[in-house]
Amino acid sequence: MNNQELIEKTYLESTKGIREDWFISEIPHWYSYVINLPKHLQVTYLTVVLENQVLNGGFHQYFVNSYGQFAKETIDALIEIGAFKKSNLLDKALNIVKDKSISDENFRKELVNKTLKKLFIDDDLFDPLEELDDLYYETEDEDINILLGDYLSKQSKN
Repeated sequence: MNNQELIEKTYLESTKGIREDWFISEIPHWYSYVINLPKHLQVTYLTVVLENQVLNGGFHQYFVNSYGQFAKETIDALIEIGAFKKSNLLDKALNIVKDKSISDENFRKELVNKTLKKLFIDDDLFDPLEELDDLYYETEDEDINILLGDYLSKQSKN
């Protein structure tokens, strides 16, 4: 099985328990589900989602689509597979979007409910996040398919 097939198979496994109604629910089922996945499934879900969102619409889209609620866990997942530059860029994006004064729980709630003032009301985050998008696209030496595939191959041998 090549890296792409391994990633797709693992990603499908990681998403099989996610329900559509969780994306519009005030109750954080989606967050609980993802953070309670076995490590290899969580790492796969978080890195694939980040990669797809950023390549499709940038960090702005990643946060607007509520995936930013997993930013801290995704930073850890990127470090786990060896994508240190991308983890650093996501950390910078998170620091742009999330004020230090807001708790992680309230940040997640405001992202999911689309009430985070900085992102949904003022929304002057396009330019600073776009600068990070450009840097993300330039990290060709951190190919998620290769890094995640290698990580999953090692996991399946353990």
